[in-house]
Amino acid sequence: MCGIFACHSHPDVLKFKPTALKLSKAVRHRGPDWSGSVISNQTTESGAQPLTNADDSIVLAVNGEIYNHRLIRKSLKNPYHFKTTSDCEVVIPLYLQYGIDAPKHLDGMFSFVLYDKTKNRTIAARDPIGITTLYQGWQSSQPGTVYFASELKSLHPVCDKIEAFPPGHIFDSATGERTRYFEPTWWDGSKVPQTPVDYKLLRETLEKSVRKRLMAEVPYGVLLSGGLDSSLVASIAQRESLRLRKLAEEATTAAEPAPEDLDKGEGLVGIDDENKLSTMTFLPQLNSFSIGLPGSPDNVAALKVAKFLGTKHHVMTFTIEEGLDALSDVIYHLETYDVTTIRASTPMYLLSRKIKAMGIKMVLSGEGSDEIFGGYLYFHAAPDKEAFHEECVRRVKNLHLADCLRANKSTSAWGLEARVPFLDKEFLEVAMNIDPADKMITKEKLEKYILRKAFDTSDDPSAQPYLPDEILWRQKEQFSDGVGYGWIDALKDNAELHVTDEMMKNPKPEWGTDIPDTKEAYWYRCMFDEHFPPSCASTVMRWTPKWSKQTDPSGSRLLNKDFYHLSSGTIEVKNTTPNGVAFKVTGKSSQDKITSGAIEGKYTDKANGLTITNTWNTANALETKLELADNVAKGLKAEGIFGFLPNTQSKAVKLNLHFKQSNFHGRAFFDFTKGPSASVDALVGHEGFLAGASVGYNVQQAKITGYSAAVGYQAPSYSAAITATDNLSVFSASYYHKVNKEVEAGAKAAWNSKSGSTVGLEVAAKYRVDPVSFVKAKINDRGVAAVAYNVLLREGVKLGVGASFDTQKLDQATHKVGTSFTFES
Repeated sequence: MCGIFACHSHPDVLKFKPTALKLSKAVRHRGPDWSGSVISNQTTESGAQPLTNADDSIVLAVNGEIYNHRLIRKSLKNPYHFKTTSDCEVVIPLYLQYGIDAPKHLDGMFSFVLYDKTKNRTIAARDPIGITTLYQGWQSSQPGTVYFASELKSLHPVCDKIEAFPPGHIFDSATGERTRYFEPTWWDGSKVPQTPVDYKLLRETLEKSVRKRLMAEVPYGVLLSGGLDSSLVASIAQRESLRLRKLAEEATTAAEPAPEDLDKGEGLVGIDDENKLSTMTFLPQLNSFSIGLPGSPDNVAALKVAKFLGTKHHVMTFTIEEGLDALSDVIYHLETYDVTTIRASTPMYLLSRKIKAMGIKMVLSGEGSDEIFGGYLYFHAAPDKEAFHEECVRRVKNLHLADCLRANKSTSAWGLEARVPFLDKEFLEVAMNIDPADKMITKEKLEKYILRKAFDTSDDPSAQPYLPDEILWRQKEQFSDGVGYGWIDALKDNAELHVTDEMMKNPKPEWGTDIPDTKEAYWYRCMFDEHFPPSCASTVMRWTPKWSKQTDPSGSRLLNKDFYHLSSGTIEVKNTTPNGVAFKVTGKSSQDKITSGAIEGKYTDKANGLTITNTWNTANALETKLELADNVAKGLKAEGIFGFLPNTQSKAVKLNLHFKQSNFHGRAFFDFTKGPSASVDALVGHEGFLAGASVGYNVQQAKITGYSAAVGYQAPSYSAAITATDNLSVFSASYYHKVNKEVEAGAKAAWNSKSGSTVGLEVAAKYRVDPVSFVKAKINDRGVAAVAYNVLLREGVKLGVGASFDTQKLDQATHKVGTSFTFES
């Protein structure tokens, strides 16, 4: 495992050298054992990389593992003398032989940047699925200069535009373009495969994939959650480890291979042309690792698997407080604010630290299986096999923004390398071409049925079982659920402390249209902003299930959501005492059996403009809010918010200021818990014209975290506005017109100046049929049209029906129909 930083065609190389070395240190955690650099034609000999050819005309920086390097060495048409035994060095002769087609011949996980001095040419490539991370950046003041790095943190100080380098692509400085080199048969999700499942082929291909990834010269182990995927990987790895140990015990000492034999791959670790594994490291016993809260489902199941397989198992437990304390560091290393990724990555991050401390440097992990086989619980709702397959393909294509990102960065934060057998090219070619009808979840077939069946040996009494039946047929748990259900609840409870209802109603302007939909998501986004500028948000993708509107990505709460018209019930009781103290008790029970409640007491001293509110909820969170209005100055309101969660000893201290006059409204928000941080916004108006601006500032880092501006005009029958967010880089314009008392119309468009692409365009109209009903219609630039009808049936009872249609895919199952009832009393 290592980290890359590279820059092509910088206008002042010598002046940039100190900055380049500093930026490369930002990813030093990925390869802490050594470092090396090449500045122009000067090589720093402090490590095994960058790699070079005989005359040093080719320079290569690479992160990853090439599993077929022995085969490549044997198959080279032109003689090449290798300077090292590194599996990654084969990239150089492949480039000399095939040019930019070199990545097509690689089997492994990799990101690399190669510089050809004779042609002043730089090429960069990323593995087909994006198991390793790679980013590409540009600086608008340096035309022709391009940057590459394994992580965002090395690029954002010098780049004003950053993109995640797409998997399966190669960049060539000669053309300045990225082109796709990975074109498997399953890539087009609209083409549904018809091949029936071959259980033997599926099993043998996964076994071969695991065997490849045991190519190691360092101590290794396996991550074991006790679920199907990690348990299968552990089972295969244990079988192979036992076989290797037996061979090693029987073998006699071999002679040291000659240099010419090394050039052909002899004596090196890896898969040979007979599909046999040669490895230089074998352990007396395979190490397996699991993590969870005390008594978590994953740790219990993992112990059963480890005992069955005979691995040397290490159970790690963490406290909720340890997980909460690590959140900011996790977001810094993961470089995301996606809720699902952060929930699952935090335990993995804590586990990786302990594994590395034991001297283990490589682990196998089970990511990718759920995407390939439709294992997530929301796949239960797939309407047909076509939609099921299309979603599987979409999920696999986006793995580099979710599970691969988690597996790579959670482990590499501690210099640990994670390998993922399910994402092997050959295995994907087999598994993704199976008829999706065989993969679909039914009453008779559990999710990932065909994978379970492939490793079920119950029909052959003489065969050694891969796993116990209770594990082989265990229902899917998301990793963040399996480590302990209290973990997710604690995250939500702490988000309640850090994010107020008012903050949810007034998100930061620089976020543009990427608005968090829960307090937990809002909290993570704020922590992300403490580490990265707003421009980095474009590299983040949120994990969202396709056939559900559920915003909580916890798998255990997804299965039954959205299949009922009545999804929740709420009760609220208010009472005011004679001395002016108001009490409010609320309770809520939802269809997913989650019950919550709160009691609130509020005292108001109108004469002095003082309000004191105390709240205590079922999460045992305590909050006190002091409001002082129109006391110091007319129109000025100050709010002090103090929160405490006894279960985790978490505290929150905030100060909010509001100042409102007839033509001015200003606000300031100060969070003293972390940072500290501050944000200020102001709005002025005059005769219908409005102008506003906002800015965020991190006191600890002494830097502005974001700024935005807006102007608008409002008249009795129409209004218009223009906003500039994301540090004045994303522009949007909106217009509203009340044509008459029955008809209203509006439109909105957005444009990103960094990418030069339209972010969105939408037009809508509303027609009031009568005083109690109306019809609405809208369409956007993606061709998605929607219509809705709302009617007030009687006082307190509303009915709404609606439908949306994808006009570009009228023959596909992408359309939606819904209805809602609202009762108020």
